[in-house]
Amino acid sequence: MAKSGARVGIDLEQSSIAGAQIKGAGQGYSLTQVSVRALPEGLVFEGEVVDVDALAAELKAFWKESGFTGKRFSLGVANQKIVVRTMEFPIIDAKELRAAIEFQAQEAIPIPLDDAILDFQVLATVPSEDGAGRQKVLIVAAQRDMIAQFIEAAKKAGLSVDGIDLQAFALMRSVAPPVAFVDQGAPQSSDAAALVNIGSGITNLVVAVNGLPQFTRVINIGYEGLVQALVDNRGLNRGEADALRINVGLSGGDPPVGDFEASTVAEIHEVLDVSCEAFADEIRRSIDYYHSQEHEGQIGTLLLSGEGALTRNICGYLSQALHLGVQLGNPLQHIMENKSKFPQPELEAMSPRLAVALGLAIDDEG
Repeated sequence: MAKSGARVGIDLEQSSIAGAQIKGAGQGYSLTQVSVRALPEGLVFEGEVVDVDALAAELKAFWKESGFTGKRFSLGVANQKIVVRTMEFPIIDAKELRAAIEFQAQEAIPIPLDDAILDFQVLATVPSEDGAGRQKVLIVAAQRDMIAQFIEAAKKAGLSVDGIDLQAFALMRSVAPPVAFVDQGAPQSSDAAALVNIGSGITNLVVAVNGLPQFTRVINIGYEGLVQALVDNRGLNRGEADALRINVGLSGGDPPVGDFEASTVAEIHEVLDVSCEAFADEIRRSIDYYHSQEHEGQIGTLLLSGEGALTRNICGYLSQALHLGVQLGNPLQHIMENKSKFPQPELEAMSPRLAVALGLAIDDEG
């Protein structure tokens, strides 16, 4: 697709589909269409397709109601059947580098290469003892059969997957802080930001330093745990429980939206606070592991996105639990013009759920 043509990014997760269509390139991105559709249970689980035919039917209905142009889209994936490794290689041309990666990946990646789709991204050049320098490369391997399920669902929906990318890379494009360039008079920062996209069944974490991914992890915990805790505690249906997650949420400085008894608010806070402890612990372990490795920069900020980021008071809760600055990321930071059917305030309110879809639609070379 041409850089200035319409590009559609689709984020398929456990409880919903989100899509965004963007035109333009570089600093001229225009958002032309946005759509979100709830998914029935049992179609997608922990980032993998469970029911191809049912998902295809939902995709077909989603595309029809969205008004997207054409039949092609980019898809983001994140699950435990994807392996990400950082390795160093001599500075060689792209063809030789791919051959070297395929050779070394046989030992470094726990997926047989015949069963894997392999991709890589050069992150940086680093000094070496011989003075020739080496290149730091991020390698991604995904199980071929897992990817094939997504492609088959799209095909049965009458659509075509134009490209598949890590959700982590899509988050980098939409949510990562802008890079300050030295030649523009601003010093390069050594601080790292952790981008945390909280879905219903999984959470995707990527650490960014100066616009480059340094570390990624998929955590099999999402906001569904909070919903389930309220279902179990209060005997609610999932819709009612999810509304309480958004309108009452965790304990913190923002008061509930709506008229609730003080005792009810206190009970909901207690249930959700306890349920969120395991999630905070997983984020803490990921950050501690990152800091224990030879990575650039100390993590000073968490930028949240995904539907789970709409949980009331979650920024304050995680900030207190992790002793870090936590705030909502801004997936709309590169969108110069809103031509979608949603007014700007409504678009901004739903933007956390659109972070991956927007990143997939943004031209990586723009």
